[in-house]
Amino acid sequence: MSQKNNIKIKKVLVVGLGLIGASLCRDLKKNSNYEKIYGHDTDNLAMEYALKNNYVHETRKDLEEGIKDSDLIVLCIPVHAIRKVLNVVKYFFNGDKVITETLSSKGSIFDYLTDNKLLDTKNFILSHPMAGTENFGIRNSEENLFQEANTFICPLKFSDPDKCNEVKALWKSVGSNTNNIIIENHDLLLTYLSHGPHAISFALSNITPLFEDLPWVNTKGSLAEMIRVAKSNPEAWANIFQDNQDNLINYINIYLSELELLKSILESKKQEDLLSYLKKSKPKNTKFS
Repeated sequence: MSQKNNIKIKKVLVVGLGLIGASLCRDLKKNSNYEKIYGHDTDNLAMEYALKNNYVHETRKDLEEGIKDSDLIVLCIPVHAIRKVLNVVKYFFNGDKVITETLSSKGSIFDYLTDNKLLDTKNFILSHPMAGTENFGIRNSEENLFQEANTFICPLKFSDPDKCNEVKALWKSVGSNTNNIIIENHDLLLTYLSHGPHAISFALSNITPLFEDLPWVNTKGSLAEMIRVAKSNPEAWANIFQDNQDNLINYINIYLSELELLKSILESKKQEDLLSYLKKSKPKNTKFS
């Protein structure tokens, strides 16, 4: 259930109408916390689809004009597009508007702010909802995508606390929980929570043979669960991997070392060592019985 709030913001502009952006528009529009939900995308067909399906009140073809007419701006764009968009958004830094984003990796944003001496920005509050599916695009958007999801809020050093609260209120209004983390920790944390598991899924999918006689293996069972996210947008994930490559390479090295350990235990043929390893590997929040 959405939560009412008393923030001053009335008009929200969502930039990028893919899975995350369009899903956000749908939830914001139906929860009645905001008077106007605007959508912007470089793809005119996506904007037409959003308007036709009542995901937004209006669309804004010109990004700058859309920002001028909005109180809160949410950047739901791919990693590779962030610099181009920030070249427009930066002229609204340290003003009355609230600006946030949803990128899975923050390296490009942090580098941009550093390169342009914008780390003292007070109204750009980074955030990241841990929500989504292996599908992508506006046609795969979903209502209630953020319900009970966790959203990371990453304030900058000089972030205005009131602006931070308004970003939190936005995510809470669509049913999400919020957790503050420092921006320097975000990408390392996401390596373990998302980027590393995605990399493993892509790799596993690449070594999995085609089971033409057993088509159900792609939809049911352990293998299907583990390679599900390998169906994700390859272009988007290539950019995320590159943006967070140092952390991801280190993660892969750690994972390879763990596989080598398991391999050596199997080669030793010591049942007690194998059992001990498997018991140790149980998820820490799972009761062993």
